[in-house]
Amino acid sequence: MRTILDRWQPVERADSLLVLLPPAKASLEDLIAQGMIAAVRQRGLPLDIVLAEVGYQQVMAGTVAGSLHEAVMAPALEAGYRRIWLAGISLGAFNALHYAALYSQHLAGIKLLAPYPGTADILQEISAAGGPQIWADSPASSRQDERIWWHWLCQQVASDDDDCPVWLGMAEQDRFVAGQRMLAGLLPPQRVYCVAGEHHWPVWQQLWQYWLDHGPLPAQLLSVKEQA
Repeated sequence: MRTILDRWQPVERADSLLVLLPPAKASLEDLIAQGMIAAVRQRGLPLDIVLAEVGYQQVMAGTVAGSLHEAVMAPALEAGYRRIWLAGISLGAFNALHYAALYSQHLAGIKLLAPYPGTADILQEISAAGGPQIWADSPASSRQDERIWWHWLCQQVASDDDDCPVWLGMAEQDRFVAGQRMLAGLLPPQRVYCVAGEHHWPVWQQLWQYWLDHGPLPAQLLSVKEQA
């Protein structure tokens, strides 16, 4: 798995790590060119950043979570990072949810930017059952494909488990907004942010900057920085 590491300090490792997964048909260099790292640095947030490239073969084979853990997360844990945040854009958010469903114990939280919510047939299956929670409660509901992370999200709600909080950014005219709204219904309203716009970079940049300003990172990371 190809990665790019951007350190907070040239030599010293930060206490926290942010892993960002790109959207489909975008490279790690696109994330840099679109200012995703620069937005973090402009705010002085004391964390290291890893951009990680997930290929279509891994998505189709269902090996995203295992590959991401082996290539990025396990080494980060061994290196001593105390908090690891995982974020993704579109298909990257879809992949982030796959990872969280299997390895949420290693994450401080995840940020979903305009997530691809899954294939139409599975979304229809969930909708026809009466919504995610009713669908997940059915013994007949499968855990194949992205169903595994829908189950995980529903379990988070049912158990009031906040060990791996989820934040969602979405746009009103996004072509995936129907599925995103189902996802939003499983999250606390204060962790959902919606803007006008479509499924493209200007919206993703806006959602990213809002989360960096109003999400959990400023309070948590700057307090750690002051204690250091």
